[in-house]
Amino acid sequence: MELRVFDKTAQPLGAIDELASLLWHTKYFDVGTFSLLAPITDNNSRLLVEGNLITKHDGKKEVKTADGGVWRRAAQITYVHITKDENGLEQLEAQGYMLSWWLNKRCIYPQIVATGTNQYLINLMVKNNCGSAAGTKRRFPLLTFLAQETIDGVAVEYANEAYAQLGQEVKARAQAGKLGYDILLNERERLFGFYLYKGNDLTATNTEGNTPCIFSRDFDNVNEQEYTASIENCGNFIYVQGAADDDGSQPVTTVDGEGATGLDLVEVFCDATDIARKYQQGETEVTIPLNTYIAMLKTRGSAELENYGKNINFVSTINTNSNLKFKADFDLGDRITCKETKWGIQIDARITEVTETYQKGEETIEATFGDSLPTLVDQIRKVR
Repeated sequence: MELRVFDKTAQPLGAIDELASLLWHTKYFDVGTFSLLAPITDNNSRLLVEGNLITKHDGKKEVKTADGGVWRRAAQITYVHITKDENGLEQLEAQGYMLSWWLNKRCIYPQIVATGTNQYLINLMVKNNCGSAAGTKRRFPLLTFLAQETIDGVAVEYANEAYAQLGQEVKARAQAGKLGYDILLNERERLFGFYLYKGNDLTATNTEGNTPCIFSRDFDNVNEQEYTASIENCGNFIYVQGAADDDGSQPVTTVDGEGATGLDLVEVFCDATDIARKYQQGETEVTIPLNTYIAMLKTRGSAELENYGKNINFVSTINTNSNLKFKADFDLGDRITCKETKWGIQIDARITEVTETYQKGEETIEATFGDSLPTLVDQIRKVR
């Protein structure tokens, strides 16, 4: 495994010559992270500085486009810490994020009011705020869009909060559409590519003709497994309140997720007053028709309900010497089958996170299937 280092213009700077450990944590619905420890050498000190970019070369399959271009996930160093212990051993620690964290550098401006699938909306957001349709000052240099297949999805009425953070809105639309995203690096062409995709269905009962991918200790392809299920944060019916009209009244609509009744009915509330009824279009102030505005509130409500489903988390440490190989037989975002006979559990779930650990010449892979339990920050955001 080799780590190559580039500057922010994708200019190659060299390769790390010594490495103690690396954690490479990729995510489907969110921004991935990395952390590494390396001894202090002249080369490492020169390369491992904040702002530089890192790619990982380990022989695994990368994204290839029709023209033969090879695109790799890359990360930017955002934190460097150097220590010297009592024995005089000097060590450098570097941490950072996959390049999709760059989306957090932009607010959405002007406000987007549009109808379309989540794929269309995400592309529109990125294009308008850091892509070719953005002003020269706001464009990401060397950014292009990787070719995308048309991803099935229903059209929704969408409007963002004024000056909403681009990264958060892309993440929310990706979760709603079950899509993965990142910004990849083409080392040869020195380009960055926005990557939007949907994982393959590799479940045991898939109807697409794909070879099933089943993780189970029965097949000796996992070393450890951990299962968590929680209904503590469930909700299946949501009230959504919008911004006040000129007369002071606030429209309210509902989204019924499951048609539940009685004790099975769990109601929650969403304050969507950030979705303005009026917006500027050039010099003109436009008032959104009530039926269109109600549809926008329902879109927000449906997205919020996604956060209130049953949380199922199946974490497995994968046997790297087994019949299933990461990047060859399965990849981040694919839907697979997890089975644990003794626990009586078999679920179909998406691979939402993968952590690759390299230490002392050995590699371990840990995959998270399904959705992890909500963090404290997520819970606070829901209360607000």
